[in-house]
Amino acid sequence: MKNKKRIIGKLILFIILASLVVFLFFFFKDKDDTLEPSEPSAEEPNNPSEPEEPVLDPVGTNYLNNVSGEVDEAVQKVVVEFLNVYYNSIKNLEENDMTYLFLDPNSESALINQTALSLLIETRKLKPNDLSLDKAKYDLEFTDVNVEGDTVTLTVLEDNYLNFNFMKDIESRVYNIKNEFTLEKVDDTYKIVEYNKVQDFYVMITDVYNGGGASRLEEIEEDYLDLINEKLEEDREDYQQFLNGTGIETKTCDHSYDRDKALEHALKWVDDRDPDWIEFSSNCQNFASQVLYSGGIPMDYYGSASEYLQWKLYDGSYNENQVAQGYVYTWTYVPYFYTYAKDNTGYGLCADVDVNLYYAEAGDVIHVGTTGPTRHALVVIGDYKVDGKTVDILVNSNTVDLENYPISAYSYPYLSLIKVYGWNE
Repeated sequence: MKNKKRIIGKLILFIILASLVVFLFFFFKDKDDTLEPSEPSAEEPNNPSEPEEPVLDPVGTNYLNNVSGEVDEAVQKVVVEFLNVYYNSIKNLEENDMTYLFLDPNSESALINQTALSLLIETRKLKPNDLSLDKAKYDLEFTDVNVEGDTVTLTVLEDNYLNFNFMKDIESRVYNIKNEFTLEKVDDTYKIVEYNKVQDFYVMITDVYNGGGASRLEEIEEDYLDLINEKLEEDREDYQQFLNGTGIETKTCDHSYDRDKALEHALKWVDDRDPDWIEFSSNCQNFASQVLYSGGIPMDYYGSASEYLQWKLYDGSYNENQVAQGYVYTWTYVPYFYTYAKDNTGYGLCADVDVNLYYAEAGDVIHVGTTGPTRHALVVIGDYKVDGKTVDILVNSNTVDLENYPISAYSYPYLSLIKVYGWNE
């Protein structure tokens, strides 16, 4: 009887110990299988065919690099917060609300800014290249600060440095972006009353908005996105022709174009102004004309300036006479230069317009705009290749000054490549 009790007791003890071992095994097994977020699981390895979800920067991330100019700390704080929200949005291509920084979040100024931001982001999402940013930072210069009671008006010049995700190895730079603020002090902080800037996605809204509030702004954005989709379909056709080596007709000229010399000027004076030339407040086509001249294209004072068949800048006085004096608007004004490039058949520039974008080479000119390619001139500095295949065109410009900028990052829907072949006697 005692032996029987002893056996039963040992059996119960064995069951208890066995249960404890099983419990501890599963307890520590669960602990061991709990991995750090960056450590791949042995049972479920990362699938390289599925892209990882992007790690988004927190909305409060500071992209500010350097500041110059004297301004009240509270004023600087709201401007920096405004731009940090903007840069966070374009970095991740995720729209963040900016209206809370305005005195009236439903004011036209607040809604225009928010719509412009939305248009920029949605446009970049449509493009075939990944236009989110790997890196972003900006510098600020505070100028023209005027304080009257609780109201402050000021200009903020912004330079930025961007690495787009599809070309992380190249830093694109934009200089001298002009931001104009009117701020009003509320308690110990400032709120934005009015805001304006001169940059592609922003002027696309202000060029056509004449009132109507949120519903009209939404309509403008939708119209632009429809148009951009239409243009992207044409772009896809052009790209396929380029890959097939078709879709272009070349011209034979008396003299060739020195693209190396043209590129040298485009690189040297992108964020500066050549003192050998007159500077204009809107300097983009002037810059492009200088590049062509540096590449050997001679000034042309033949033909009729009223028909835009002269191309010259000898000095700062306007002169339509067929003499080597003064200047004409074909040198400085985008639509007139386009006409000259298209129609000139005698002495001077030998070029073609509306050419397939992907045949662009250093020293060519690109015109862009909102209702047509008539607003801004850019100079091609090269292309960007992936696996040996051209996927984008890089440009420099003046006003706003762009350097190493991919043309796909532009929001303007209209684009025309002016292909420069050389010049004729």
